[in-house]
Amino acid sequence: MKGVGINLPQADFAEMKNAGIEILSTEWGMEQDIGEVRKFLDQAQAAGLRVVMDGGFTYTAWGFTDNDWDRLPDGKRPVWQKERVQNWIKDLKDHPAIYAWDICNEFGENLPSGAGMPNSDWPESRITIEQLRQARADVLEADNTRPIHARMYEWDDDMPAYIKSMLDERIVDIISLNLYSNYLDNGKLQWPDVIEDAGPRCVAAIKQEAPQTKVWLSIAAFEDAKMFQRPTPSSVARDIKYADKIDQLDGISFFCWGPVNQWDERNSWYLPKTGADLWSVIKEEMAKAR
Repeated sequence: MKGVGINLPQADFAEMKNAGIEILSTEWGMEQDIGEVRKFLDQAQAAGLRVVMDGGFTYTAWGFTDNDWDRLPDGKRPVWQKERVQNWIKDLKDHPAIYAWDICNEFGENLPSGAGMPNSDWPESRITIEQLRQARADVLEADNTRPIHARMYEWDDDMPAYIKSMLDERIVDIISLNLYSNYLDNGKLQWPDVIEDAGPRCVAAIKQEAPQTKVWLSIAAFEDAKMFQRPTPSSVARDIKYADKIDQLDGISFFCWGPVNQWDERNSWYLPKTGADLWSVIKEEMAKAR
């Protein structure tokens, strides 16, 4: 389960575990208080869950601040913060619930320097291969006992050289492939059958280039008023069915659990409540596979 909020009741962890979820991943990152993070990890461990933790996923790991959102200074680019990241990892690495370290989301598109952000100059402002190479090395220097994870996209038509370089150099050990069927383009669904159309080709390309890399496919179970339509129970069932047919796929994940106010006060998505009908479908489909 992706995008799991930091302030959850223990019952939520038990609910996910009982449904068949094994691994959680976070969206809040190293901006959080270390005590709150350890509490979250303790809750996950108590439920028998593991966690993919931020190891460079969030904006402060790349030199950005809250003030950069919507008012990025001209020419500002991602700058890897080695000391900050390593200190964060060293503070947490002893926790047995940690499964992997996440170093990047979609090449940094969701950082203040990402596509669509004012003054970003995308794609020139995205995180570079050299930076990701350094991020991997620095994370492993702090903790070499866990794999490196990244979230990726841009598999619609071919394999860009950027992604090929990541795979050739084994910069990541696990890829979460974001193929969200509910993406809106000017208010219309862009590609509802993206998993069926692109999923098999994407996974095959990764496995051909880097056979040892694990691939998890992320299914949309969320809404966002601006960019992502609310899935229907039938669309979630369809996406699971498509994903289940993909050869060599190592896992399926769902985005996201929430909860309310995880990103900002306008976002009220919380899967077990606002998406209760979708969660019912997920549980039913997972029960069939067990």
